Amino acid sequence: MQLYQIRDRAIASNRAVYSVQQLSNLIGKSRAVSTVYLSRLVKKKLAIRVMKGTVSFVDDSFVIATQLVEPSYLSLDSALLFHEVIQQVPRFIECVTSKNSLKHSGIGAVYHKIPKALFFGYKRHSKANSYIFVAEPEKAVIDGIYLNVYGKKEVKELMPKLNRSRLLELAEEFDGRGSKKIRSMIR
Repeated sequence: MQLYQIRDRAIASNRAVYSVQQLSNLIGKSRAVSTVYLSRLVKKKLAIRVMKGTVSFVDDSFVIATQLVEPSYLSLDSALLFHEVIQQVPRFIECVTSKNSLKHSGIGAVYHKIPKALFFGYKRHSKANSYIFVAEPEKAVIDGIYLNVYGKKEVKELMPKLNRSRLLELAEEFDGRGSKKIRSMIR
């Protein structure tokens, strides 16, 4: 299989970020052969090395961040920026995940752990011939309250730009630890 065929097949699948195992599954070759292909794709500048054993076929930080760690979605200030609720660009791309919190300095992404019961309120959006998962603006605020990123002052400033009924609806869906705090902050 030629490198251009591999790249084209990967792009046609709408997925942009591939680990060695995912590339192996895509092209039907062993992990060892896929590792060599991965290296050659980077050398020929047909893909970007995101980290060891992982490449991206698009140069878009949001796409890379949401596909690198699965499951995850853009949230907090990154989601609010995406939805044009705020204009200030955050220092890091902020995502939430049900896995452990981590920071990928190479791509400038931070992943915050939230409970599985709070892992909802996001949608898939097309971006850069691929896709990203992004929290609804109201859900991004709920995630921020849960993670102690937003205090009463920040929530009060954001409220005029949010759909209050959707915010209350999303808050009611979560009934875990911290749910009382979330509901008290948005009322």
